Amino acid sequence: MYTHHSPAAPTRDLRGTTDQSIPHLREALSSLEIKMASLMDERDELESRLAQAVRLQAPIQRLPSELLASIFTIGVLDMEEDSLMLSNLMLVCRYWSEVAVSTPVLWSRIVVSNHDSLDKAKRNLSRSKSVSLDVLISFSPKLESGSLTTETIVLAMDLLWPSTWRWKSFRLWVPNRAQAHAALQRCREQAPLLEVLQIRIHQSMQDDHHSLPPLPLFDGQAPRLRTCSLHSFNFGWDVSAIRGLRVLELGGYWNGFSPSVSVTLEILRACPELEELVLRNMSDVDADSCSMYDAEPHRDKRYPSHIIHLPRLVRASFYYAGIHRTRTIFSQLSFPALEKLELCYMDDVTTVLNHLKRQSLTSLPLRHLRIEASFFNEFELVKLLGRTLSLATLELVDVEDASSNLLKVRPFV
Repeated sequence: MYTHHSPAAPTRDLRGTTDQSIPHLREALSSLEIKMASLMDERDELESRLAQAVRLQAPIQRLPSELLASIFTIGVLDMEEDSLMLSNLMLVCRYWSEVAVSTPVLWSRIVVSNHDSLDKAKRNLSRSKSVSLDVLISFSPKLESGSLTTETIVLAMDLLWPSTWRWKSFRLWVPNRAQAHAALQRCREQAPLLEVLQIRIHQSMQDDHHSLPPLPLFDGQAPRLRTCSLHSFNFGWDVSAIRGLRVLELGGYWNGFSPSVSVTLEILRACPELEELVLRNMSDVDADSCSMYDAEPHRDKRYPSHIIHLPRLVRASFYYAGIHRTRTIFSQLSFPALEKLELCYMDDVTTVLNHLKRQSLTSLPLRHLRIEASFFNEFELVKLLGRTLSLATLELVDVEDASSNLLKVRPFV
């Protein structure tokens, strides 16, 4: 059977046509790429707008600036040391940066040290407006550079002393006494807000006979001072300068710089609300200077008989503070709230244990007792343990007088 086939369509040869030439195709392809690039840019812009719209819907973006500033304050000021927290917050966005710059309390830490420049301190001082300040001047003796360090300390104090009226805390850590005195000579203005004073001289064994104590500090006007920590700084033992303290730390006093028993008792008498007492690394006093306190008060009116009452004293630490000084101080104190006591490198502490036992006749809620590298009468310790039923922790470190049967003996009350 014959089948009729229609003739096939002729094949067109495009190679010779004008509109399909190579330059034209290349131009068309380039035009298409331009359109695609334009569409990609448009897509990126739309994605950016979408992301911004999503961020604007987040709760953090709807916080008022006051609340955001409060969050920044908690996050930054809870850090013990100066950190990158504030800088990282300011890098998040322009709004956060503006909030941070306009929040004075975020800039209330003024630090000048081997790693913190004067320019940074000047910036913080300017941005802090009129809020209270925490001032730290810290230079390590390991990075001591002689006159350059002293010059930096003096320049820092020249920058900071006009703001003394709003200092809340002032910490000065320097290598030697000459640098401390050079700085404190500029602390003449009153400090009505000062609560914490800490002066630490690292090279405590070096004598300085050229600088007199810069007195009076802060014109003798620091009514809110509650915490005082002095290490190797001789302030002339002016009791009026540290009256009414809650925390007292004294340490690093050797030879003629160590306070006498009478000075120490006078300081304690001026701080009836004392809660923590630390005496550390002091040359001991002569036994003869303590004899007047050992005598019975009713036998001679010349001897002091007034017991110093410290009803809020909770923690006490005596670390290489001299056994004569320590036992004499305990003989003159009443401490009905004492909960933690440390006696370290104190020779024979039996007399101190006897004073603790005497205090237990009325009130002694002792919960933590640590005796390290000291001697004691084991029987006296056992009697004390029998009277302090509140004791939860007993630490005996590097002691030779504690036998293996110490805690097995029935306490004698």
